[in-house]
Amino acid sequence: MGKHFWPDFSFVSGIRIDYLSPIIYFTDVLIILLFSSFVIRKICSQNSKLKTLIPNLNFKFQKKIFIVGFILLFLSVNVILSQRPLLSFYGFIKLIEFSFLAWYLSKAIRSRLQFQQIALMFALNSIFESLLAVLQYLNQGSLNGIFYFFGERTFTGTTPGIANADIGGALILRPYATFPHPNVLAGYLLIAMVFVWSFLLRSNARWMQIVGAVSLILSSIALLLTFGRVAILLWILLVLFIFGRMLVRVAGTIQARVIAGAFIIVGLVVIGMLPLTHEIALRFWQTSLSDESVTERAELLNASWKIIQQHSLIGVGLDNFIPALAPLQKPMPLGLYLQPVHNIFVLVLSETGIIGFGLLIWLIVLTFQRINTLDAGVKKVLFILFFIVIVTGMFDHYWLTLQQGQLLLATIFGLSWAKTQQS
Repeated sequence: MGKHFWPDFSFVSGIRIDYLSPIIYFTDVLIILLFSSFVIRKICSQNSKLKTLIPNLNFKFQKKIFIVGFILLFLSVNVILSQRPLLSFYGFIKLIEFSFLAWYLSKAIRSRLQFQQIALMFALNSIFESLLAVLQYLNQGSLNGIFYFFGERTFTGTTPGIANADIGGALILRPYATFPHPNVLAGYLLIAMVFVWSFLLRSNARWMQIVGAVSLILSSIALLLTFGRVAILLWILLVLFIFGRMLVRVAGTIQARVIAGAFIIVGLVVIGMLPLTHEIALRFWQTSLSDESVTERAELLNASWKIIQQHSLIGVGLDNFIPALAPLQKPMPLGLYLQPVHNIFVLVLSETGIIGFGLLIWLIVLTFQRINTLDAGVKKVLFILFFIVIVTGMFDHYWLTLQQGQLLLATIFGLSWAKTQQS
């Protein structure tokens, strides 16, 4: 839920572009309050003296200052030289905001219990989102009313630009819940399910296990209803991986393995007879290179490489991909194709050039090294979360361009740098 503003830089070819609109979300207000609270607590702390607020200028601290200074200098040049500096400056402010959130989480999280508390919040919210998604699917439209204040859009299956799935020649509305697109909902549900499975189902509290189980069931149903092919494939792989590991642990003898295998086969047959299985199978079976989603992504990738060739060093500027894209597009509906390229790595390369792309890869490598130092259980979960982000990010852009995706990505980065060391 947010308030949109429409300055001149948010228009391209006379069209208002949502991706370019500065928006103050309710979650932005919460982060600002969190930052204010943090600053006030630091200033008012009885144990905080001026000398304790200024770290010793040792080599390690000097190195950090140099790195931060270089990044800020690069981003400043990127903003100044961009096609629309005010738009880039807004992107820079958002980057600072989510960097603070990630940093704050890295300092605030200290124990596995806190991961469990985060998983509980994901479980409760995913139950709400899943129920809303199911009801939207059954209604083939938004529910409206009070759900508007939770961020639900007003839409039906005939709303221009709405996401429908072509199943056997019939258009079926893909539910949004309170997200801007069904793919974003699918990505969120995947992240939530990993948290819930890893930290709630293994809780000693019975009620947490029940909440976790309900969340997993409803999230799985809602995920299938989104018809998001990449997310569903990842969900299937995760389920097979989990049950495969369980089979290896439990089935100690050949007889036990045969029995376990039979149960799996029977389970797959039962799943194949469930409602929606046919529709989902058709969704995958009908996928072809002529699909709008495929041709759209191909066109955006082709245009991206042209942008990268013309602005290879520092890119076109933060959030300036769409303005740079417009002159390169073929004659086609601008409202359909004026959107970010559906690959987060190509998007970063386009907007920040080789330097920004190199900084991103460097950050990911450092983060993976950091994750490897964490508690074994936490380490496994975070690697899975990054695997989800990277795979889905190869086919979509919401991790970098939409508020919910940015919040999730900042959370994952923050938790990855938390000091939950191996015991």
